[in-house]
Amino acid sequence: MLELIWGILNFALLIYFIIICFKAVKVIRENLGGIATLVLVLGLLSFKVNSKDENDRIKTFDLQNVSPKMESEKFEGNEHLNEKKLEQNLLTDFHMSIKYSENNNEIKLLTAYVNRTGIEMGTEWKPSTVFLNKVHNNLYEYHVSGSIDWRILGIRLYTQSKEFDGKIELKKNINNQ
Repeated sequence: MLELIWGILNFALLIYFIIICFKAVKVIRENLGGIATLVLVLGLLSFKVNSKDENDRIKTFDLQNVSPKMESEKFEGNEHLNEKKLEQNLLTDFHMSIKYSENNNEIKLLTAYVNRTGIEMGTEWKPSTVFLNKVHNNLYEYHVSGSIDWRILGIRLYTQSKEFDGKIELKKNINNQ
């Protein structure tokens, strides 16, 4: 619910900011001319340009060093992808995906990533660590940590730590919910 209120507040402030900008552009155009207006508009647009590529938001964790060493360095097995829903909120869900290889009931962990889906107005999820420990057979304990940045008009006001702990069973082509 807090995320919904935060998103509405962000949207309202954005609309108000746009209205103020249009009024400021009109005043500047009347008093200083067209070139000053153009410089203001280009300056305002430069603040919104995000230097981070959208692909930088997805952080993949390499888990190959976590798996026990296999007898042969070359591990040929079928690759699988399991997904686990970590948390479900009013507007967003957190999911963890684990890619692993299986050969003769031996599992080699490959990669993992944690993403957030839904409406993310005014907040940004930044995963920092994913740990997996084998309990037995195909059952693993996981620990995921990260942070959520709470922003107003792109300015970070607060950073909230977020952690998930639980167990996941790695099975072929089955989504764990």
